[in-house]
Amino acid sequence: MNELIRQVRRRNFIILTILIGSILLLIYRIGYIKYTYGEEYEERAVLQRLNTEQVIYPNRGFIVDRNFHDLAISTIVYNVILDPNILAEHITEEKRNEVVADLAQILNLSPESIQQTIEKNPKSRYQIIKKHVKADTAQKIREKGLMGVWLEEDSFRNYVRNDFAAHLLGFVNADKQAQYGVEQYYDNWLRGVSGRVFPMIKEGKYVMEENIAPQQGHTVVLTIDETIQHFCELALKNAVEEHNPKNAAVIAMNPKTGEILAMAAYPSFNPNKYNDLSEYFDEGIWESLSNEEKLKMLNTVWKNYNLSVTYEPGSTFKPFVIAAALEENSITVHDKYNCLGHKKIHTETIHCWRTWGHGEETLEQALANSCNVAMMDIVEKLGAEKFYRYQKLFGFGEVTGIDLPGEESGILHKQEALRPVELATSSFGQTFNVTPIQLITGFSAIINGGNLMQPYVVKQIVTEDGREVKTTSPVIKRRVISQETSQILRNYLETVVTDGTGKNARVEGYTVGGKTGTAEKLPRGSGKYVLSFIGFAPVEDPQIVVLAILDETENYSEGSVSAAPIVREIFENVLPYMGIEPSGQTNIENKTDVELPDYSGLTLLETGTDLTVKGLKFEAIGMGNYVKKQFPNPGTRVPLGTTIKLYVTENPEEIETTEEESVTEE
Repeated sequence: MNELIRQVRRRNFIILTILIGSILLLIYRIGYIKYTYGEEYEERAVLQRLNTEQVIYPNRGFIVDRNFHDLAISTIVYNVILDPNILAEHITEEKRNEVVADLAQILNLSPESIQQTIEKNPKSRYQIIKKHVKADTAQKIREKGLMGVWLEEDSFRNYVRNDFAAHLLGFVNADKQAQYGVEQYYDNWLRGVSGRVFPMIKEGKYVMEENIAPQQGHTVVLTIDETIQHFCELALKNAVEEHNPKNAAVIAMNPKTGEILAMAAYPSFNPNKYNDLSEYFDEGIWESLSNEEKLKMLNTVWKNYNLSVTYEPGSTFKPFVIAAALEENSITVHDKYNCLGHKKIHTETIHCWRTWGHGEETLEQALANSCNVAMMDIVEKLGAEKFYRYQKLFGFGEVTGIDLPGEESGILHKQEALRPVELATSSFGQTFNVTPIQLITGFSAIINGGNLMQPYVVKQIVTEDGREVKTTSPVIKRRVISQETSQILRNYLETVVTDGTGKNARVEGYTVGGKTGTAEKLPRGSGKYVLSFIGFAPVEDPQIVVLAILDETENYSEGSVSAAPIVREIFENVLPYMGIEPSGQTNIENKTDVELPDYSGLTLLETGTDLTVKGLKFEAIGMGNYVKKQFPNPGTRVPLGTTIKLYVTENPEEIETTEEESVTEE
């Protein structure tokens, strides 16, 4: 028995000795490594932490219209990040299940999907479980203090009115790269400066965390007027629904300054969902396309037709020919022309659009009738050298320099290639190509007194707190024609609308001038046309010029479709909004009062626009974008100029609970 006890004690002593020896050996080894390699390993650990720098994306600058109404804004959001390594290997299963359940409830995700992310990447330290959650959701996650879950600050771009002014604005893609429009052209001003969260060495050994806050981008203030843009897009939409064109476009400009007041194109897209066109197709069509077909269509839709597509201007070019010939004294206002319906040029017989002819006509009548034969007579007197020079003076064949990306320069005949036939067909706007922005810029020079202006879309750039950084002023590129020639053309272009081919552009009570255009596309005889109208008002002092284009309409036949009604619809709404008083004869009975409709549930923009057109004023009371109540109440008749009080809310659901209540004046 004693022997057994002694054996046990010996065995325990041996084990204890080995254990103590191992511990002493381990301590010696650690001390040796610390003494010999300590600095090296410590430096490696520090460097490893220094490689964990985190980027904090800046809030991208806002894009606003000329009245500082938001068009594109950025908000701080958060990406929810999982650390699967911690969740899978460093906490208990019970604790992990609690984290997963809490996170699933906050983010409205299934616990299974979160669990799968953990199990699929158990060694990962970074897995995004949900992007762009709002601040209130992020705060709930913070309050829970969930282990293995952290938040990454990010910035989310929001285009306030979806496809509104899409081609003008462009978009920011998922990789935060600015593409197309103002977003791309002014990216250096808009993108701001990224912040950093990174470790730093202190006294050569210790690591501390250093934060550099991001700097928000500047606010870009456009020349665009949100209300004018709205009316232009509305008129374009109505024309598209009626005529189903392949492409369509509208530009509105201040002819005196070169400021773009509105710019729209069809087909369009939603910058919030820039790579998804499903809402613009019948159900299921977009999803049925291959990836290559989708990409091809997207690249086409993203382009701004007003800048990046060239077309033959047709008869909208005829005012340029007359202006050049008058300026060069090649013709006079007293000249007469005889149109027999055709003219023989060299060996070719070129027809007027009116094949039976216009007969004898004055210069003014020739423009009003859009007579091809008269234009050919005029350009013969002008000559190829002067014709080409004025094409260049009016800005054709070169980019306008507008502050947007993707502008094309157009295609002109070289001067030496302007033989008799080419010169004759060019006189009525065929066999050469221009862009819409070139045409409206050159046309503005005809009606503004002769100055070719630099077109632009950005009025100024300001900091977040409103400090001005950059301002754009109107730039006269060159004088093209005299004031006298400009005055003659303005009068002639009014006759086009009152008595000529542009009658569909007449606006009751206002003096409107303009020119129609119909250009047959290549190959000739295919039945495909580009229809356009360019109009301005008022004639005596042009404040706005609008170009509308319909490319390959579905139901065009013998002039049955025109772009002039688009411009008329725009002018009917925009001229009163701009405060331009009627100056012509009107047959409309003068109204002394207006009956108020019910505006509840409508947006503030829609309501304000309608009230402005009706000749009324308004005052918004409260915060939000939806009209909850109004005073006076619906059905009340009020005098012109009355200020209507609009009580607004951010939550449209509130309207349903209060729509039966009436508003009484305090």
